[in-house]
Parts: sequence; C-alpha cells; structure tokens
Amino acid sequence: MVAADPNAPLQPVDAAGRLQCLECEGWYRSLASHLRAGEGMSADEYRERHGLAARHPLVSRELSDLWREQTRARHERGEIPLITEIADSRAAGRMGNARRSETASRPGVRASHRAAVAKGRSQAHANARAALDTLARGLGHSDWEAFVRATAALSVNEAGRTAGRDPKTIAYWRRRILGADWATAGRRLQPGRAAVYARLDAEFATRGWTDLNAACVEAGRRGLRGVAADVGSTPATLKRWEEHRRPCGD
Repeated sequence: MVAADPNAPLQPVDAAGRLQCLECEGWYRSLASHLRAGEGMSADEYRERHGLAARHPLVSRELSDLWREQTRARHERGEIPLITEIADSRAAGRMGNARRSETASRPGVRASHRAAVAKGRSQAHANARAALDTLARGLGHSDWEAFVRATAALSVNEAGRTAGRDPKTIAYWRRRILGADWATAGRRLQPGRAAVYARLDAEFATRGWTDLNAACVEAGRRGLRGVAADVGSTPATLKRWEEHRRPCGD
C-alpha cells in the first residue's frame, strides 16, 4: 500500500456534485469506476493514498441517491433482502469495524474526526446556552448570565426550582460565570469548597490563630508556605479562604 499523505486535501466536489480525482484532476460521478479503469488502483488504495476514511464515499450524491432508490425498489419487489436479513451481516459488520479502526489511525483521518467532534460539542454547547437564554428571558432576565448573577444569593436548589432546572446545572453555570468560589452576596460557596473552608476554620481555631497574618507571624521564616504545610493546604487556597472570611464590605 502507498503511504497516506497527511497533507492531502479533502475530496473536492463541484457545483454539479461530481468528485475530482486527486490523481488526474478529472471530474467524475463515480470515482471508483474511474480508478479501476483509468488509474489502475482500487478504491481502498486511493483512500489510503489521500488520507480518506475507509467509508469515504467515492460516488456523487446524485448517483448514490439513485442507487439507494433502486435498491429500495428492488427490496419492495422482493428481489433482494434487507441487510438485517442476511445471515452473515454480523461478520460484515465486524469487517467494517476493522476497516474503520485501520483508517482511524491515519493522520488526515484522525484530524478530520477531531475537528468533527470539536464542532459537534461546540454546537451542542451553543444550543444549550441559547435554550437557557430563552428560559431566562421568560423569567424576566436579559439572558442566562443575568439570571445566574441575579439568583447568586440563592442556594442551587432554590435557583433550580426557580428556573425548573437541575441544581447541578445551576452549579455548573455558577462555576463558569461566577467562578469556582461562587462569591455571592450571601457568602455562599460551592459545597466542596465550603467543606475545605470549614476544615481550615477548625485547624486555625485549634492552633489559636485568629487569621492568616497571625499564622504567618508564628510560622516565622517559613511564612505562608509553612502555614499551608502545617494545615495540609496550599498557599492559594489559604488566600482565598482568608478573602472569603472578610466582611462583605471590606
């Protein structure tokens, strides 16, 4: 087999739906027929040479639709069975899976698959956000972000009941919009963060430290890192904990 070219272009299609042969640059309704007769290579060799997936179509959409309609008509006349009625259809499926596994590792195919997955996820996220924006407008807010900020003082359960959404959805969007600490007027915290801060409160109370500054003074040259090591935390977490403990007006 000829090695796949990772920089090969995708299969061009013209306005009439014909496919361009990447070997001779001619335009054809059926590349498979042309490859056998004019290029002396199989469809699989062509796909591999140009970095195309094993199931990449090599016929025009018009011709593919025509063949599909002809097959459907023959089945309705009882001339051919459905693929699900063929005894070795499972074996055929395994062969197809093997071919997909083989071509999926090729650079061009892998990049194409990653791009398709990324595009699908981005579109799904955009659709979800659009639906939430519509919901927020129905509740009297300009968009979903405005709703999240306006209900920041509520618990996730209360906000979820207001919006008719799962509390986990509220928590997800608070993390994205308000940040990991969910700093709100009510001084609420994400449950995991609240548990960490409660443990730090207990650690400082046990040691008699009134605040982070007092702890650093006692730690001396070890400073903030030393305090973090003593209480089993990190300097960044201690700073956020200290900021959260300050009165809202500070």
